[in-house]
Amino acid sequence: MNYRIEKKDAFRIVGMAKPMYREVEKNFEVVPLMWQEAATTGLLPRLVSMMNGQPQGVLGVCGCGDKEDWRYFIAVSTSQEVPEGMEEYMVPALTWAIFPGEGICPQAIQELEQRIVTEWLPTSGYEY
Repeated sequence: MNYRIEKKDAFRIVGMAKPMYREVEKNFEVVPLMWQEAATTGLLPRLVSMMNGQPQGVLGVCGCGDKEDWRYFIAVSTSQEVPEGMEEYMVPALTWAIFPGEGICPQAIQELEQRIVTEWLPTSGYEY
């Protein structure tokens, strides 16, 4: 798989969040439903209007630490206040594996994520 490894500074995101499961396969059901909800409820334009930080774009972020509940965020990097019904999360400074992808969303993103988890991750030396 084509990828690159980069170190990234911490950044703050704000958006919609829902619990994730430690059984990764369940998340392949939950996450697409979240994106569908974000697209049909007007959340995506609201997020875009709040975006003022790096990285740019509407982000899908897994908050999966050892000591915290796992959560998935559809969010943007922003310094703005947290609107009612949204949550904030501080993405820590970490080493990132970055995979380019293309195709029709959300299927293309989910297919890439499945390949990362099942093909790349088991032999990479990194952990989910």
